[in-house]
Amino acid sequence: MSQKHIATLITTIDTIPPLPEISAAVMKALNAEEVAIVEVGDLIEKDIALTSQILKVANSPAFGASNTIGNIHHAIMMLGLDEVRALLLAFAVEKFFSTEARETALRKRYWRHARVCSYTALLLAHHFQQGDSGTFFLSGLIHDIGKVIIDQFLHDEFEEIVAYVMQHNSSFSEAEEEILGLGHAQIGGRLLQHWNFPDQVTRQVLCHHQPWHEKKFTAGASIIFLANTLTKIAGHSCLVEEKVPSLAQFSSSKAMNRLREQGLGLDPDTLAGLIEQIKEFVTADKAA
Repeated sequence: MSQKHIATLITTIDTIPPLPEISAAVMKALNAEEVAIVEVGDLIEKDIALTSQILKVANSPAFGASNTIGNIHHAIMMLGLDEVRALLLAFAVEKFFSTEARETALRKRYWRHARVCSYTALLLAHHFQQGDSGTFFLSGLIHDIGKVIIDQFLHDEFEEIVAYVMQHNSSFSEAEEEILGLGHAQIGGRLLQHWNFPDQVTRQVLCHHQPWHEKKFTAGASIIFLANTLTKIAGHSCLVEEKVPSLAQFSSSKAMNRLREQGLGLDPDTLAGLIEQIKEFVTADKAA
């Protein structure tokens, strides 16, 4: 892909409109110095679909509610305001890019990967005793948003990337580097900058394939990298044909050794245990 086409893509990203208004209103309330849960709940209730999504998450295995949560105000109290803020941003992104024209099996598989990855990011944040779980949930859910940008605005090139993955048994990143000359992480990071997302989320998305390049949010980027890889190993990659390492290969990989040097690695038994937890979550989530 020529530099001219890359420049055109960047310009396209910079002209993408802001997120839906309902989220903007709720975000304004959430960011106020004195946040009123009742006010936030009342605003969310104006959007039936959004209310349903938040209640579904609040009752999901990822958050381990002991009793069914039936109203939005209870959900906000249980989840916490940071969690709700992250969920709103994530749902707004999903809604923005959900169109009938692109409601393909591949797009559905993409969102399945994103959902499982967000749960895995929560597991890892807890394992490494990292706070601000809402940020990790959000980053896990939208880490591959650059792929949606490519699909939506460079669909012919997206099809070429998919074909390359299938023909060469490569990773998606290897294929897009061959076809585009830049990666979805860079594209996603640019979009999140344009939308003024929190710097931590933007950096985690930008570096989720090479977290050792991120100096300020190294732990966060590493958690999203691990969550993404473990989600794929558990059988939930965006593309069925994409090259995915085995658990043993990943455990002994250069990437894992780099993370271990930074105190963020995982031993084989812990990795295997996490894979089982991911599979249990998927089973429970489907039954919910």
